[in-house]
Formats: sequence, C-alpha cells, structure tokens
Amino acid sequence: MGLARNRVCSAALALALGVGPTVSACQGKGHRDHEAATPAGPPVASPAPEGSSSAASAPAAGVFYDGFEQVADNGWKVGVNDLSDGDRQQPLSQLSQRPGSALRQATSPVRDGQHALQATVPHALGSFRSEVARPPVPMGSENWYGFSIYLPQTWQVDQQSTILAQWHAQIGEDAKNQDDDVKNNPPVAVSVKGDHWILELHWNSQGATATGPGSGTHAYTLGAIRTGAWCDFVPHATWSPTGNGLIQLWQDDQQAVNYTGPTEYNNKQGPYFKIGIYRPGWKTKNATQYAQDTLTTGPITVYDDAVRIVQGPATYQDVAPNRP
Repeated sequence: MGLARNRVCSAALALALGVGPTVSACQGKGHRDHEAATPAGPPVASPAPEGSSSAASAPAAGVFYDGFEQVADNGWKVGVNDLSDGDRQQPLSQLSQRPGSALRQATSPVRDGQHALQATVPHALGSFRSEVARPPVPMGSENWYGFSIYLPQTWQVDQQSTILAQWHAQIGEDAKNQDDDVKNNPPVAVSVKGDHWILELHWNSQGATATGPGSGTHAYTLGAIRTGAWCDFVPHATWSPTGNGLIQLWQDDQQAVNYTGPTEYNNKQGPYFKIGIYRPGWKTKNATQYAQDTLTTGPITVYDDAVRIVQGPATYQDVAPNRP
C-alpha cells in the first residue's frame, strides 16, 4: 500500500488519572474510574500523519525499540499454536523468514521503517495463537509501551473476541494445568469484537487468577475499527493488585480512558507483554464455539510495527509511534 493511502488512527494507552470512555462492564471492588465529557489529548502530541513513515525514527535513550527491520529475535519469545504446534519451538528469527509462517517479516504495509511483523492464524480448529512476547516486568513497576496495529481490508467483522495485544499474568502451574480461559484471563487486553476496539481489565487483590474473592473486571467499548489503516497505541501502566494501579488510554490523539485501581492478580511477578493474535474461541476444547463462528471464513491476519517499551518514568512522546 502506498504511503499516501495509508490512514493512521492513533490510539494511545497510558495508565494514569484522567478520562474514561463508554463502560461496557464493571464488577468487583477496590476500583475507581474517572470519566469526563470532553476528553483531553496526549501531552504535547503532534497530529497523526496521513501515512506511514518511510524511515524508522530513532528511539530515545533507554527505550526498547523493534520495528522488525532486522532478522533477529531481539528478546521476543514466540507463542504459536497451530495444528502441530511445531512453530512454537522455533525462534522468531527463523519463523519470520519462512514463507507462509504464522509470524513473518513483511515489507507492506509498514508503519515505521521498511518492515513490519505479519501475524496470521489459520481458519482451523486448534489454530488460535500467533504472538510474540517480552519478558515479565516487576510487580509494582511503571511501564510505558508504544505500538501500532494494522487491520487489513480483508478483516472480517465477527462478534467473537480477537485479542491483538495483551499483558498476561505469570500464572501458577495449577492454573496452567486447568487451561481455564476464565481464570487465566490477561489482566489487560486490547481486542477487537464486532466493529469496535475493546479494552478489558481483570484483577484479583487476593488470588493469583481472575476468579474468586478479590477479583473484578472492567471493560470499555472504544472507537470503531478502521480497516486498511494503522492504529497507534501507547499504554502507560503501573502494575498492582491493589488500588495503586493505573491505566489510561488515548484514541486518535484523544484521551479516552483513565483508570486507577487494581491492574493485576496477587502475584510476585508482574505481567509480560504480548502482541499478535489470540483467538480463544478457536481452541480445540472450544469446538462448539468454533463451529458457531460462521462470520469468519478465512485466516486472521494483522500487522504490528513500531514497538517501543520503557520500564520506569517516561513520557508519551518517548514511545508513541506518531512521534515528532
């Protein structure tokens, strides 16, 4: 796609005090949400450009950056589930160069530089994940993240949720063995359901999973998706199972969500960031749900680019894909 035809929608997530969008669900205690009628824009943010950048902008000091320009693992861990699970054991540097791979380096579309990461989940029962993950961060830490997601024009609107970025908790072996999608919900996830973006939170101040005493959830319906366009996100988070956690979101350079309260489960370790595709309804154990999914008739593909991460104090401009 030509640069002039690429449309950019900016959505920045940052976790601090501010404004919230339409709330679709809220449960649990120890939760404070701040909303206002007129959202504010990100601090000193420049307008979103009408097109993608042909040259990757250099990251600020202390910023992890990956525009997937090099054939390298760069600290990412692959998470792929296909019918054989064979790709799960391969490093990203090998997968990204293999034609037809679930994760591969792409030259178009791009948000930053000359390449992006293409993630694909085949339309088949048992194929539900194509992600890359960063290492976990300390509980209680402040973290900034920036990334851009592209939904191709072939994207099919479906009421089943597709998670495209998530912060997953370090769960215990008991929870892993149960393979319980409810108990193992990520504390924070950005997904597409129907024709809208969704931000969903789960926490537990007393336990290490999403259910039981001390647990709660809060979901926000965000703006409508746009296909054939990049959507920029900038999350700023403080991870805590208590009221010390923070979450804030801007969409299209407008502040959309501000949340204070629990943002994690009661674990010793903070979450790890993952980006790509996760479609839980296509797991083998969810055969009935998969059979009922008649709106998606082909593989799911998205593109990811311009990933920036800072652990510790930083600014919106340090990690935003749309940086001056």
